[in-house]
Amino acid sequence: MEFESTAIWDDKFSGVKFAGSIGGKRYMFAISRAALIDFFQTADTKEQALLNFEENRSRFERLATRRVVEEKLPHDDGPVVITYLICIEYQL
Repeated sequence: MEFESTAIWDDKFSGVKFAGSIGGKRYMFAISRAALIDFFQTADTKEQALLNFEENRSRFERLATRRVVEEKLPHDDGPVVITYLICIEYQL
């Protein structure tokens, strides 16, 4: 999977969104602020959530790739949400 370099903070979703594509299909991924804070057990701030994402971006990209490939996710059903429980399940 090829990931776009830009990740954005979405205030409405309250989390980070990033995109990638595989086989000509583009996927949008969304990680909630709560997941970013709870999984890494850090301060509950937007800044810390962004820092957690950037410091662990490669891990999130591997997790996103696994979800798309292993679960054969459709690319046009909206963002693929990565929750705290998914981080645990996929041993982020």
